[in-house]
Amino acid sequence: MGLFDIFKKKTKERSLVPTAQEALLKQTATIPDSEKKYYQPDSYYKAKSHDGTPFESEVVSFEQRKNTSIPSNNGLYVPEILMLHFCKKYPNPKGGYPGYWWYKYGIRDVGSVYESLVDRGFLIINDKTGKYELTNLGKTELEENAYVPYMHRHSKYTTFTVWDLNQLLGTGNKSNYMEIIEKKHADIDNGNEDSNKSFMKELKVIDPEGYRLLKSQDKQIKAVQATDEKYAEDKDIDWIINFWEEIWKDGGPKFEGSGWMFRLPDLYIKAKRYDDAIAIVQKIKKTKGSYYSNKANSYITKIEERRAKEATKKIK
Repeated sequence: MGLFDIFKKKTKERSLVPTAQEALLKQTATIPDSEKKYYQPDSYYKAKSHDGTPFESEVVSFEQRKNTSIPSNNGLYVPEILMLHFCKKYPNPKGGYPGYWWYKYGIRDVGSVYESLVDRGFLIINDKTGKYELTNLGKTELEENAYVPYMHRHSKYTTFTVWDLNQLLGTGNKSNYMEIIEKKHADIDNGNEDSNKSFMKELKVIDPEGYRLLKSQDKQIKAVQATDEKYAEDKDIDWIINFWEEIWKDGGPKFEGSGWMFRLPDLYIKAKRYDDAIAIVQKIKKTKGSYYSNKANSYITKIEERRAKEATKKIK
């Protein structure tokens, strides 16, 4: 087989892998009706994360990840290993399936992957608790790949991910993962710090006001990212509402993007705090310019409809 034939074969293999949108539709269709109550509404899951914001990015489906990541010695990929770590919460999770299974790991139908881990001998159902528990094979798998849950818990470094570490560790012994992580983080920190210091030093001289704005934007963006990651895990809506209320006490988001500008109204709606939702939308309309006017008007209509619907339910 010539070089051109190999290239054609690789290109054909990639074209057979579903895109994020195709994977999303396919996996959504396989979720049993009895399981749907453990997921967010279908509208929550999109092919892009943080759509319409400065953080917008295409979701990479699990099938796509398989083409670029390295399986463990027992044939498991990163998300499957993480599922072993969290197995005691499932099936029938009390707080539902967190959104990170789709947005971080490309898996929409979480239940089916757990079932496949049972079929492959990594998990069993505990008759007393009704939850999954590790088999000896599952315990060994988790011990040999401890880097996966570690990176999930310490995911603040967006430029160095569990997928990058997976490539660096390869197929051999992975017990040195902390050494690799620490070196990589040091390299990233030093590189970012040097380039950022140089840029900010020049900006401070050229445009003092722009310097102050950019510094405050950077600080707020980091806080928003960290908060969003925490909420994806613990689903504490009161806590995240309080965070966004503090943001608005300081004038609201310091960066553009309708997704973030209307984040607090969305949270108020989710918590059924309709009066608060209308108040903040009106504030957006008044203080954030005509760019958001149409969206603000549609939000007010939507909120009033929701509020009327809730009032009707109470009367019945």
